[in-house]
Amino acid sequence: MLFAPTQAQETLTFNASYVGDAVGNIDGGIKRGGAYLGMANITVDLKTDRWWRGGEFFVNGASIHGTSPSEKLVGDCQVLVNIDGGNHTYMHELWYKQTFGKVELTAGLQDLNANFAVTDNGSEYINSSFGIAGLLSSNVPAPVFPLTALAFTAQWNINDHATWLGSVFDGKPTDFDRNPYNLTWNLSKNDGVLLYTELQLKDLLKARSGTYRLGYYYHSKLMEEGETVFKDDYGFYLIADQDLWQSGERRVSAFLQFALSPNVNSLHNFYIGGGVNAYGIFGSRANDVAGIALASLGFHRGMHKHETAIEAFYRLQLTRNISLQPDIQYIINPSGSDKKLSNALAGILRLGVEF
Repeated sequence: MLFAPTQAQETLTFNASYVGDAVGNIDGGIKRGGAYLGMANITVDLKTDRWWRGGEFFVNGASIHGTSPSEKLVGDCQVLVNIDGGNHTYMHELWYKQTFGKVELTAGLQDLNANFAVTDNGSEYINSSFGIAGLLSSNVPAPVFPLTALAFTAQWNINDHATWLGSVFDGKPTDFDRNPYNLTWNLSKNDGVLLYTELQLKDLLKARSGTYRLGYYYHSKLMEEGETVFKDDYGFYLIADQDLWQSGERRVSAFLQFALSPNVNSLHNFYIGGGVNAYGIFGSRANDVAGIALASLGFHRGMHKHETAIEAFYRLQLTRNISLQPDIQYIINPSGSDKKLSNALAGILRLGVEF
């Protein structure tokens, strides 16, 4: 982490990181083979308290590259690797936040998944559905990695245990073909609007830390070439992170994701996921993490009733700034292709570097 001079450490903060994934499809799917993906990020966070209270500017620039293992090798729908997004150098986030007591108002280019439908335990995994439930990212044009969108978000920190969020997003992020750096935004009435609202409850069990999220989304409409793609699409979700056991620095935590879309015009009708993580379970390696989880995405229509991913990993924190994460995933009914594919087994080795 790099900082401005000492007296301004809380005012201006720079961060840089790189994630690299070597992926191999061992069996099943489209074909056996290997791929490499990478993502670099540079963020700048400026808090304006030295000039006016409660203000914050945030910039997140990203560069992603590599071959998609989901498209070329596995054929899965939920996206095997969460940095799979093509080859682009672009602006991922660019927003301003103003705080008024317990209320925070944010306007600008925002990543939906930075605030909504987040699971802290799920973020340890590599499959994309553990970051944001596959139903939420697929049923409507969601402003999540790699392409974000303009939005206005309000957050009310009711008390230490309850927070409410609401957001209005552009209904369809402008695609990279017309918006290569994500700085040329096309607001159109044909894209409609995407609304999200979420209630967060924390530490409901006094003896154990936990966060619970209950949310709802609504997309007004989407029209392309004069034809209505969908109208009045909506869904619900519930996400829980809960510590189960702790002794010193060692702890075991679990998470659960559930999402439902009753609209028969939606591609996906349900999603359920969850897993268990062990943090610092080996006394000599307090910063290591191990986990196993399952994600199942259901379909309203198509040749499959569901696609299910099972993932297990162990992340070694080699130094303060460098980590190495071996990961294995088994994909049941890969559904990202119009062909019937056999179950796939894939291995991933992730290198993480932070400054």
